[in-house]
Amino acid sequence: MFAKPLLALAATFCAGTTTAAECTAHSGPRQTPLVELYTSEGCSSCPPADRWLGTIAQSADTVALAYHVDYWDDIGWKDRFAEPRNSQRQRDKVALAGGRTVYTPQVMINGRDSRAWRGHNPLANVPRDAATAQIQLTAVAAPSGATVSVRATAPGDRQTQLVVARYENGHQSEVKAGENQGETLKHHFVVRDWETRPMPANAPLQTDIRLQAPEHTGGVVAFIEDLRSGEVLQALALPDCQR
Repeated sequence: MFAKPLLALAATFCAGTTTAAECTAHSGPRQTPLVELYTSEGCSSCPPADRWLGTIAQSADTVALAYHVDYWDDIGWKDRFAEPRNSQRQRDKVALAGGRTVYTPQVMINGRDSRAWRGHNPLANVPRDAATAQIQLTAVAAPSGATVSVRATAPGDRQTQLVVARYENGHQSEVKAGENQGETLKHHFVVRDWETRPMPANAPLQTDIRLQAPEHTGGVVAFIEDLRSGEVLQALALPDCQR
C-alpha cells in the first residue's frame, strides 16, 4: 500500500465554455517522487511493468509517466507510441546515473534505476524530503490541445531544467507481430508529447507551453531535474480539467 500523500495536490477549478476548461495545481512542501517507465509494445518483458505502472494513482504522493522507446520497432512490431527522443532521453538518464546499457522495461524513480517493482513496492522507502523546487501549473484545455502556463523555482546553485509532458490513459493495442503477437496491451500514463525549458539560475521561470491535441483522457505532468546528476527535484501532476 502506498504512503499517505504528503503534498497537497492543488485545488483544481474549471471555468469557461463548453469548448475550454482551466484548472490549476501547485506542488507542496515535500518532494513528490517521479516514476518513469521506459517500455515498448515490441518487448515481451514489458507488459508486467505496464500493468504495475497502472496500479499507481497519479496524485500528490506519486507522479508516473511511461515513455515508449523505438529501439524494438525493427523486430516485427512498430510501437505507435514510440518516439526516438524517448529512447534518447533514456540513454541520457542512464549515462547520468553511471550506466552504459539501456533496457526495457526500465523503471526509474527520481532519476535512478529501480528494479524492485517486481513483487515489491519500490516507493515504500523513497524519501519525501523537504522540497528544494516548486512548480505551479495552469492548464487551459481545448479540443485542439492544452496551453500550460508554468511558474517554477529551483536552487540557484544547480543546473536544472523543467520538463512538461502530456500523458494519456486508456490506450489499448492489439499486437499483430513481434514478441507480443496475439496480445492485447493496455497502457497507462503514456507520454504523448513533452517539452523542456532551462531553469534560470537565480529567478523563477515563467513560461507557456502548447501541447498536442488529446486522443484520450489524461493530464499534464511537470518536473524539475538536475542536468548534471539526473536527480528529479520535484514533480507535479495535473489531470485533465473537467468541462
